[in-house]
Amino acid sequence: MISENLQKPTDRADHVLRTQRLFSMIAPVYDLMLARSMTRVYRMAVDLLLQTGLHASGSKRMPPAPTALDVGTGTGLFASELASSGFQVTAIDSCRAMLQVARRRRPRAANYIEAEAHLASRQPGAPFDIVCTGMLLHGLPREYRVEVLVDMIQAARNAVVIVDYFPPPNPIAAAVERLEGSYYRGFLHEFGDDLAGATANTLVHPLTATCALYLVPLSPRPDSH
Repeated sequence: MISENLQKPTDRADHVLRTQRLFSMIAPVYDLMLARSMTRVYRMAVDLLLQTGLHASGSKRMPPAPTALDVGTGTGLFASELASSGFQVTAIDSCRAMLQVARRRRPRAANYIEAEAHLASRQPGAPFDIVCTGMLLHGLPREYRVEVLVDMIQAARNAVVIVDYFPPPNPIAAAVERLEGSYYRGFLHEFGDDLAGATANTLVHPLTATCALYLVPLSPRPDSH
């Protein structure tokens, strides 16, 4: 059954323009509003990831530091936590204003690249040991969300790491996301099916009352020669 959420405009160009306008406006104050709370969430997520060992490769040819791609990095909060834990991070975002803030405030955390979310597998260094994204997917129309998810899986060697909302709906989160024009409610109903359609297994770890860590382990892939 097709969700009513798909009745919203799903054209990628329209979506990108709308979100870029929004995040270009809030880029200068994004960290003031969310840096403290989201840094805490991302730190918990990275700690859990390290405990699972999913970031590590069994290959003897693994580089000195595990590699990570942060999709939709924003101001680089997730990328910074990954870098602090020893990852070599590449970070992409389609919003130039957000990347400018990331480069200014967290210049050493990642190699920042302006690119759309569905282009993870085309970034220099792919496949990465892990591909992650924080609080991005709930803001995407479903058809594009699935496209991004599939591409993230293609870009990852060991695991896909997602921090985002999880059920049940939260009234405050719903109100905020309504102002942003996101796909919050549809995401809560659909994301389990999106994951099941893209991969065989997902581990879910609640991080807060509203957010969870979704860990998608991938089968080991042979090293390229």
